[in-house]
Amino acid sequence: MGVCYLGKKVKHQKLQALAKEILNDWDAVVAAVNNPDLPLTNNEAERALRHAVIARRIGYGTRTSEGSLAYSCLLSVIETCRLRKVNPWSYMASVIKSARSGYPPPPLPAPS
Repeated sequence: MGVCYLGKKVKHQKLQALAKEILNDWDAVVAAVNNPDLPLTNNEAERALRHAVIARRIGYGTRTSEGSLAYSCLLSVIETCRLRKVNPWSYMASVIKSARSGYPPPPLPAPS
């Protein structure tokens, strides 16, 4: 932390900005030290986003804010189902069936 305070005082603007950014996010920077259950890297999150990034690149993204919202919601449901070892297509089919019958959507399956 002390190095970041020193970095804020140097003349190099990019180093100043980096030091300020680290200090602003200090609690997040040291979160894994304070909580040993947290992973030291964000590799799992990066891997979870990889499919979405590739799909966006080859599909040229969405055209509207509504499309972006729908796409991100579907990706969230699919990834949650994948992590919980549930078939996402079966779950989404049950959501559509419930909506067509006038019922609220079923909750996302609990982790197994």
